[in-house]
Amino acid sequence: MKYFFLLIFALFSLVTLAQKSGTITYSFKILEDEKLIKNETIGKFVLQAIEGAKHLKFELTFNDSISEFKLTKNLSLDGQNLEMTILHSRAKKEIYIFKNKIYYNNSGSIFKENEYLIIEPLNLNWVLTNESKIIDGYTCYKATNEYIVDNGKIFKHPVVAWFCPQIPISIGPKGYGGLPGLILELQEWNNVFGVEKIAFSNDVKEIVLPNEGKIITDQEFQNKVREFVKKQF
Repeated sequence: MKYFFLLIFALFSLVTLAQKSGTITYSFKILEDEKLIKNETIGKFVLQAIEGAKHLKFELTFNDSISEFKLTKNLSLDGQNLEMTILHSRAKKEIYIFKNKIYYNNSGSIFKENEYLIIEPLNLNWVLTNESKIIDGYTCYKATNEYIVDNGKIFKHPVVAWFCPQIPISIGPKGYGGLPGLILELQEWNNVFGVEKIAFSNDVKEIVLPNEGKIITDQEFQNKVREFVKKQF
């Protein structure tokens, strides 16, 4: 099994997307964390985010060379918006994959909208396993990775992807990809994106990379955010 995956990975390592076009719809949920829920300061916001996650939908659109991941459904919840849930998902802006690199603009009130264009290499540090499960009728295999946050202190959050070799498209939610198959389920810490619908098309979907903003890396952008916050106190 190990050598089987190594062979498949070698065959697809030079191909970001297969010669197809289509759209994958993902649901979103936040797994309960008792420690966070019981926190007197943020507990109620965490519960609000968990409930709000049921009202979010994301779409991954792709053609033969590029993909775009974005929030497509944001229903109100009892008259309240879902900003807390969207913030928790860390997927408010469109995220693009092109030639093994991730592209996205900054958002939020700290800096001017689209002031920066963040470009990062695709995280390919996957550990493949022979663990499998059926998702939406497809046999999927487990791969693990890490999402690293450096805000003065290093935090490493686990990432688990379930990918399908039957669908040879090496992309997935939230700017993850590089696996020998489409990611049907992605868990990043306690955030879970799960496939709801897969729609292929013979028509090539036009996707345009963002080109606004000063080009920087994700770490450079996080450093700018920290510097800004420090100046406020």
